[in-house]
Amino acid sequence: MTLADVRLRRAAPDDLGFMLSLTPRLVAHLPAWRGRAEVLRDYADLFSRALHDPEPGTRVTVAEDEAGTPLGFTLLYGPPENPGVFVKDLAVSEAAEGLGVARALMDDARAWARELGAAEVGLKVNADNARARAFYAREGFREEYLYLSREP
Repeated sequence: MTLADVRLRRAAPDDLGFMLSLTPRLVAHLPAWRGRAEVLRDYADLFSRALHDPEPGTRVTVAEDEAGTPLGFTLLYGPPENPGVFVKDLAVSEAAEGLGVARALMDDARAWARELGAAEVGLKVNADNARARAFYAREGFREEYLYLSREP
């Protein structure tokens, strides 16, 4: 499969199960004190709302192969909630890594930002997620802020 074989479509409520299946990948680099089980539960509510009752400016895109098998997704927030487009989540199945799925999803996010007239596309990534950080650097993202956190 090549980048040209990746198809993008707006997500539907039936995509919830697929999206939830990728949540372990989204929390893999969280600090241990964050409480992964709680974050996973929060994702169930977040994704359900994004698919069933989205806030204005929410966009969920699913990447799939030619057979319609889902490969990855993005959850984006744009205006009016944000001045730019914010990539809340981007996840790709392990089987689809290295096939251009993340790049196709980011191209879609940038295209949507241009369509909206947004000034930027932003995201947060865990500091120790070297693979994701390298991908975003190749995509032209630059570190702008350093966000520090700790348990209360």
